[in-house]
Amino acid sequence: MYGPILREGGRGAVDCPLYLDGRRVGTLRVAPAGEDTCFIAEGTVPPGLYRLWAVGGCGELALGLWEGREPLRRRFSRSLTAPAGPVKHGVARPVAPDGGWAGAPPERFPGWPVSDGLCRRRGRLWELALPFAPDGPFPLPALFCLAEVRRFSGRRWAVFPFDDGGRPVPLSKF
Repeated sequence: MYGPILREGGRGAVDCPLYLDGRRVGTLRVAPAGEDTCFIAEGTVPPGLYRLWAVGGCGELALGLWEGREPLRRRFSRSLTAPAGPVKHGVARPVAPDGGWAGAPPERFPGWPVSDGLCRRRGRLWELALPFAPDGPFPLPALFCLAEVRRFSGRRWAVFPFDDGGRPVPLSKF
């Protein structure tokens, strides 16, 4: 037998379900690599930032932060993985960066491209944050004058205010 992180009797890679809010959204592959264990998480999740966990028979092992676009790949030593026990499944838990940000649902902002965005409620309004790169195209150029550029979660965002109906709101009312 390889070690305590793999399911009982397992020598090769094991594919475990990956869950978000109780729904299966992908797969967590657990595989031996010499004396280490490799984890590869793949799935389809709403835009946002997630903390991934390998859930074992004896506890959980934090695998790291994941945006969901690309597979997450991690390699850990046996001493780090052993306390979790045999892996049963993986869990993605949303991270609310900088005060309650979560993936932006398209129905909240009808007609606006929000697939990579985050949103949060702030008072009577909604804030929509879209990734911003100074050397790239500006997100939502039609709303350029309404945006405020902020930095959180290790990157820059153009933040736009919206009302409950998904209509942009001038900053003077914000």
